This record gives sequence, structure tokens and C-alpha cells, in this order.
Amino acid sequence: MTEATLVNPIAQAVHDLMPDKTVEAVRVALEAGVRPVEILDLGIARGMELVGEDYQRETMFLPELLMAEQCMRSGLVEIESFVGEEGAPLVDAAQQWLAERATSWIPALSSCVTRLLHSSDSFLKTR
Repeated sequence: MTEATLVNPIAQAVHDLMPDKTVEAVRVALEAGVRPVEILDLGIARGMELVGEDYQRETMFLPELLMAEQCMRSGLVEIESFVGEEGAPLVDAAQQWLAERATSWIPALSSCVTRLLHSSDSFLKTR
């Protein structure tokens, strides 16, 4: 399987607002050896961008943005559980990277990401 074949389902699951499928697709990609940073960039973040595009076209609304945030959170938790404690540098880098990337998304989507980054139970909480 190619990397695109493994990360595209992640983006699609986020866009389709399906947290369980997001977790499953992330797990499959991790087990196949896809690097977590590629899963973040080409899977989770790309799915959030698709949601943002739909929001701008007014085919998705605030409740869908919140569901997309839940998909993102679920995928990130799966990455954390897969990489374990030795993945702490990835966690720190992901926090910064997602915060920077979210500023280019539409304001409502960015606020969902910001809420995730500051959530007390967030995967991205600084250790």
C-alpha cells in the first residue's frame, strides 16, 4: 500500500465526521509504518482543511466543526497511545505545528483547534 492509500482514509473520516473510523484509519496507517507526522499533515490536518472548505461554502455548520474537532482529537489520542512516552517530542512538535497550521484555517475552525490545544484532557497538553 502506498502512503496516500493509507492517509487518504484518515482525511476522509475526519471530513465525514466519524471519530471511530478516524481512529481505525490512523491505527492502520501507524501499523503499516506511516510516520505520525505524515498522518498529522496528510490525514488529520487535510481532513480539517476539507471541513473548513465546506464551512466556507456553507455546506457544514458549527455543529459539524465540533464533530470534526472530535475526530481530530480521537486521531491524535490514537497516535499518542501508539508512540507512547518516547513520542513526547512528537507531542510537543505537534502542538506547535497544529497551532500554526490552524491560523490559516477559517476563524471558527481555528477556534475549535485552539479549544483542543488548551483542553485539560488534550493529547497535546504540554508534559
